[in-house]
Amino acid sequence: MIWARVCQNSVVAKSDPAPTQHRSSGSAERGELWDQRWQRRIVTIPVVLIAFVIVTITSPVTALIALIIDLAGRRTDLPSVRLVVLSVVYLCHEIVGLAAAIPVWLIGGVGSNRNLGPDQAMQKWLIRSLLRWARRIMRVTLALPDHVEMPEGEVVVFSRHASMVDAILPGFLFLELANRPIHYVLKKELAKSPIFDIYGHRLYNHFVARGGDTERETRAITAMAQAARPNAGLVIFPEGTYATPASRQRVRESLERRGDTDALALADQLKALLPPKTAGALALLRARTAGAVVVMGHAGLEGMAELSGLRRNLPATAPITVTWWTHQLADLPPNDEGRETWLQDQWRLLDQWVSDQLSGEA
Repeated sequence: MIWARVCQNSVVAKSDPAPTQHRSSGSAERGELWDQRWQRRIVTIPVVLIAFVIVTITSPVTALIALIIDLAGRRTDLPSVRLVVLSVVYLCHEIVGLAAAIPVWLIGGVGSNRNLGPDQAMQKWLIRSLLRWARRIMRVTLALPDHVEMPEGEVVVFSRHASMVDAILPGFLFLELANRPIHYVLKKELAKSPIFDIYGHRLYNHFVARGGDTERETRAITAMAQAARPNAGLVIFPEGTYATPASRQRVRESLERRGDTDALALADQLKALLPPKTAGALALLRARTAGAVVVMGHAGLEGMAELSGLRRNLPATAPITVTWWTHQLADLPPNDEGRETWLQDQWRLLDQWVSDQLSGEA
């Protein structure tokens, strides 16, 4: 079934290659050469393979221990057992993705102008399958707006970030519901996952080094946007990390040390979100001359940013409510200063919506 979808998408996408010259410049701007990637993969791939073997073999014992812990804590909904199953399922997806990596690459062809359809098909299958298992294990359900269509053309998406789960949401909306490509700006730590690393780089996502050279990272994000395939979604999480009470305090202390009074005032106004980091968002907007900008929010994943919180909130008792607001790029201010103010205003509106959802007032 997987190979049927991969081969089918390879035929459909042959007319949709990313521009060759932009791909090359994007790779150069990112500054990560093939040898650097494989130096990382020589470590991460064996680690995942060993982890899969160990976790799979020991899963009956760890599941039994988890069951005892849950029952001792009177958690008849078995959150610890669910986490054990979830870890096995995720590692299985890593193994499937690794096993498919070379065949998918061969189907797509060799060279800078290779057909990305098979890689996108694999990405789509991984997201669909992970979300399906999340529904079974975590009891995650989605509450989407009545009209879920994204605007046509290339779309810049600014999304809230509250949990490891919400990174799947834009991919589900574009790849699964709309059958459209998507490019992500992701934190570099995710490249330690082989499937994120291999398919993420093939599909021209950018793994940003948080705390690194801002100018270099913004150039790389611009290159990613220029290499985007037609009708694609360009997704960034402007908060830069999960919004939790601990991260809110860390961000506030950092802003105080830097003396950034405007961002500090915004951080104090926001009740559920972190103030957006604007450099990457502005780079995406500068790279686009037309199209739409979507501000995406969700509620229902609060408290699931860390492992302890995930266990405490499993299984989910309410759907994840997802919404978004669409703006035309032409309607935004023409300069960076005006767009930064616009994004901060959008974040205030999004924060109010999230707060209303959590308080039951919306």
